[in-house]
Amino acid sequence: MSQLIREQIFGFCVMFFCGAGIAMLRQLFRSYQKDYRPRKSIFVIQEMLFWIIAALITSACLYYADYGAVTIHGVVGFTLGAFLWYNIRKHNAG
Repeated sequence: MSQLIREQIFGFCVMFFCGAGIAMLRQLFRSYQKDYRPRKSIFVIQEMLFWIIAALITSACLYYADYGAVTIHGVVGFTLGAFLWYNIRKHNAG
């Protein structure tokens, strides 16, 4: 296996777990908001903070995996990780 393929598999795996991690954090955050029902102004601030933190985490993972390059295999890995997390979670909850 060539070095390029190993790097691409590594980037895919990092972004896969990043996508699953962001999806997990999103579900935890939404359940927190559902339980505590913050006021609309606090809700908006919490949403903005969540997405800023999610962007920072994703940027760090992108830099770690592919030196900040947005690649097809990175996007597919991230999307697949988030998609599988939501589907596995929904399947186990129901």
